Amino acid sequence: EIPAFMSEFAPDTLFLYEGVNTDSRAKGTPATFEGMDKYAADRETLHEAVYEARVIKSEQELEVMRFANKTSSAAHVAVMRQVRAGMMEYEMESTFLHHCYSKGGMRHQAYTAICGCGPNASVLHYGHAGAPNNRKLGGSQMVLNDMGNEYYCYASDITCSFPVSGTFTPQQRGIYEAVLDATVQVMSALRPGVEWFAMHELAERVLAVHLIKLGILHGTVEE
Repeated sequence: EIPAFMSEFAPDTLFLYEGVNTDSRAKGTPATFEGMDKYAADRETLHEAVYEARVIKSEQELEVMRFANKTSSAAHVAVMRQVRAGMMEYEMESTFLHHCYSKGGMRHQAYTAICGCGPNASVLHYGHAGAPNNRKLGGSQMVLNDMGNEYYCYASDITCSFPVSGTFTPQQRGIYEAVLDATVQVMSALRPGVEWFAMHELAERVLAVHLIKLGILHGTVEE
């Protein structure tokens, strides 16, 4: 359908998304279709325009974003208050969605909820259709909830971890405080001109220091 549409529309220039992601440093791959070489292509403008649109928000947009995050934050707290050993992971998801919809009118998720306990908390993007938040919570386990709803297409994205029992074991506390320290230090380093990649490296360095102290990693930070 695209070649036919382009033939009828007859654009002077195709604006293609092809630029370097400042976070991953990976280069974007533009869309392609048969006969695309017939048209002039601009491979720079769209990348810059999309980046500007993402990072610059009006006061009204910021207000909506704050509302989405405030409501989702309260929903996370509601989940934490109801968690008990023996519950299923999907019950946490259900509680979160109910709170967002009933208290904030937020009907849609920004992404599929990730509610992992025990080993599931270590699985990146757990909670999809192939692994649908269906494990029973154990009393000694940690929970990782990555959930956020969206309001008029403005999304929230919040992750928190806590012990099912309400009390950290020494090892659980050590890991939690390592992540907290990394988060605080990255936020403190955040300012205009600092590259995302540098903040990634800072977070990894802080985590390495803590993991060495806990005896989980061996060697030096430089190694």
